[in-house]
Amino acid sequence: MPGIFGLYRTERSVQAVMGKMIQQMCHGGTEHVDSFLNEKQNLCMGRVSLGVLNQIHQPVPECMANDCFLFFHGELYEKESSISDPEYILKLYIEKGNKCVEDLNGIFHFVIYDKRSDEIKLFTDKFGLQPIYFSNSTDSFVFAAEVKSILQDKYIERSPDYEAIADFFHCGHIIGSKTLLENIQLLDPGSILNYSLKEKKLTVQRYWELENVFVENGLSDSSISDEDVVGLLKKSIRARSNNRDLLGLSLSGGLDSRGILAGLEQDTRGLNTYTLGLSGCADQVLSAKMAKITGANHDFLEMNDVYLKNFEAMASTMIHLSDGMYHPHESTEMLALDYFKTNPFKILLRGHGGEIAKAAQAYPVMVNSNVKSISDFNEATDYIYNLTNLVLKDIQPENLFVNSFKVLMKESPRRSLGQSCGMIKKELSSPDLCIWYYINEVIRRQVVSSLDIFRSQIEIRMPYIDEAFITSLMKLPLKKRNDGEIHVKLIRKCMPELLKIPNSNTGAPLDAGPFRLLLTDKFNSLMKKLSVKGFRHYTEFQKWHRQGFKNHTERIIFSEQSRARQLYNMDYLKQIYTSHISGHKNYGHLLGTIVSLELWFRNFIDNKNS
Repeated sequence: MPGIFGLYRTERSVQAVMGKMIQQMCHGGTEHVDSFLNEKQNLCMGRVSLGVLNQIHQPVPECMANDCFLFFHGELYEKESSISDPEYILKLYIEKGNKCVEDLNGIFHFVIYDKRSDEIKLFTDKFGLQPIYFSNSTDSFVFAAEVKSILQDKYIERSPDYEAIADFFHCGHIIGSKTLLENIQLLDPGSILNYSLKEKKLTVQRYWELENVFVENGLSDSSISDEDVVGLLKKSIRARSNNRDLLGLSLSGGLDSRGILAGLEQDTRGLNTYTLGLSGCADQVLSAKMAKITGANHDFLEMNDVYLKNFEAMASTMIHLSDGMYHPHESTEMLALDYFKTNPFKILLRGHGGEIAKAAQAYPVMVNSNVKSISDFNEATDYIYNLTNLVLKDIQPENLFVNSFKVLMKESPRRSLGQSCGMIKKELSSPDLCIWYYINEVIRRQVVSSLDIFRSQIEIRMPYIDEAFITSLMKLPLKKRNDGEIHVKLIRKCMPELLKIPNSNTGAPLDAGPFRLLLTDKFNSLMKKLSVKGFRHYTEFQKWHRQGFKNHTERIIFSEQSRARQLYNMDYLKQIYTSHISGHKNYGHLLGTIVSLELWFRNFIDNKNS
């Protein structure tokens, strides 16, 4: 995806590598490139952007005057100045040093080369929504918004990180700061990386901790009302609705995008929205009704057989754009990417993070009656560990994997989870621990990887992931943020007409009583199962796996390249594959993960020119 990049070497020239890094970060759009090169110091850095946000050339002239070279990517919300984001941050840095980042609200990462101290400094936003990767060795330091850009430095070793791969096989994403390569790390959210060119020394410090948005021991704050929280959510939506002519919304039949639509109020008139899915799916019907009520210009993108014919090419593209950290087996992104190339908007509002305000639906760590009764921290982490076993499920690692990897598969994911949750210094309630994990790991490591695919074509905004909103939200009792209560209050306040349109997940209008909700939910589930028009799910992943993707999957999984990895017991894997294709078992997630990993090996390990 677009973003910042840079390279420092103690001896060798960096100019040729800089050109390759830039080329790798350009994905066929209308990218704009700003860069800085100091051949005497063997130092380069810069920014690749889509040319939509912060169009000012960087580094800004004030950088040279103050011996501070800054490249900023992303955007700030509600800053107290009319000057550009890069100029604003530079001014703060000159005044406050590293503290410049503490009060910033936005999605961003930026780099400053401070010539006065001869240091490179990398800054990430508080939630890690704009990732930055880095690699450090005795004679070089390299960073970029994409792993494949870092790999343009041929001196970076391409050694797989099997602990990260073990995470991938357990929960479907990597935990912590690992990547699929041993020598490349992801900078933690709310962090500042400092690299001294004089001492060749790297340090990382946290300027913000996610745990601080939670109230200790799950207590609530009676001074905060749900009306206050709704007001802050509405404010967050408004802050992200500038650039009106460039704005679009991904719309479904659920609560999250509907809440954003309601929060936009009169600005929905003429807003460009889209929904994708199978013809006759519930999302198609319900989103069309919402668009009609609000006056939005709506498109429906139909997923048909044409979309299914080129699975291997589609999967390879997903792997390439996400640096291998996203599963293509349940992907709808390619259809959206093709649409973005011709759509009338360049900034997309997404409902990701809405689950933070509906804890019972924060998949896969849903807060239910079981977790509410857990008071012990270790028991709570065990609960999360078991819930996040999404890929292997009932498969025993010792049966599927060979050699030492089967031992790693049994131990590493639990160790990764322990290290992640071990960062928390507060005593969080078990439900809040689940939400902490959801934000820190699921959103940051899985959701952001999928959004990076979108960011190759379009800018992304996520109103639900806002510090002020989440901090106030977490002060409410769990019962007021458990099942979409905040969403409903926002919609009732801003656009009550949307309450009458059923929720695609339950089939009931948002103001339905408990009895009607119970009956409608059962009826809706039955209609979905029967794939009745107007009720059906927006995709048919299992059918695709067993029919449309079958030959591609088999060819990739049982190829000579895959066998040569010496990861799997191929005879047992064949049993799994046969059981899935026959419909006796559902191993779609596991088989998709194996496909994903094999394509990553080919793209990032075997192909040295990637």
